[in-house]
Amino acid sequence: MSDELGVLIRCDASPELGLGHAVRCLALADELRGTHGCRVTFATREDSLGASVVRQHGYEVIPVAYADNEAEQRTRLREALVTADARVLVVDVRDALSRGALEAVRAEGTRVIVLDDSSSRRLAADMTCYPPVPQARRLEWTGSHTRVLIGWEWVVLRRQFARDPSDWCEWRAGVLVTMGGSDPAGITLRAVEALDRLEANVEVTIVIGRGFVHQKALEQRLKTARHRFRICRDVVDMARLMAGAELAVAAFGVTAYELAAMGVPAILLCLTPDHVESASAFVEAGIAESLGIYHQVTPDALANEVAALLRDERRRAQMSERARRLVDGKGAARVAQAIVDLTCEA
Repeated sequence: MSDELGVLIRCDASPELGLGHAVRCLALADELRGTHGCRVTFATREDSLGASVVRQHGYEVIPVAYADNEAEQRTRLREALVTADARVLVVDVRDALSRGALEAVRAEGTRVIVLDDSSSRRLAADMTCYPPVPQARRLEWTGSHTRVLIGWEWVVLRRQFARDPSDWCEWRAGVLVTMGGSDPAGITLRAVEALDRLEANVEVTIVIGRGFVHQKALEQRLKTARHRFRICRDVVDMARLMAGAELAVAAFGVTAYELAAMGVPAILLCLTPDHVESASAFVEAGIAESLGIYHQVTPDALANEVAALLRDERRRAQMSERARRLVDGKGAARVAQAIVDLTCEA
């Protein structure tokens, strides 16, 4: 058995689910491995997009088949922990993984960390982390011994978002359209339709992730576009690209926090009512605007909101300054340190 601290991260990603869970888990993994010398292994669906993404970042993947039976879940978690030689389990999933399965491995000495999860799984954790959204603040913890971390400072982002955006002032992205790694709902197409209605001449940069499934439809729409649209695919240094944007039109999710870290004023479109409520934290903090559920937003309404914000340079500057003050991009480092400290407690 190695003297290094072994960490198993259980997460998934897919075109339907999006890449956000895998992205933030990779950010945490990089801190655990790079700063603290931990051995980090991932457990994910073998046929998922997440497995491919994780392997490309140099991490071993233990295939985990779906199971809705608690006994089978416990067995598979134990097997994965043994294979990874891990004493810490980080969970960031939205499937049927049960509280009981986590309680079972915790009872056997595994430290359990749960990320941004409102299900009963959180009550089986030693520690759990949340951004400061209303749902997190309403959670009930009576009888639980979980250490609960809530705040902008605990938002897990990749290391590149801890850098000063002024370092990249030479790059200009104009209006940035970024809807996550897969954009299953095709919100990018709706944004293009709206932005092409702007009267002012504007350059738009569209970010396309590897899971994007609307490529042909987007290319067809851009053939008749009035404005200039630039497409950037599989962007590695997203922080640099974001730093040059005057504002962004984005789907709520990890991307919204990344934009905040780069000080980019954002107009957010949401997939679900839960996302609408989470996005309200950005509106309350004065760092973004939320237009609600994406399919309820007309192209004219989105175009008018973008035009108004482009005209108001002072407001954009205020939003940018507030965002950078709240989200410093060091949340992954803080969470990694908290995990290591937790394992050292008697």
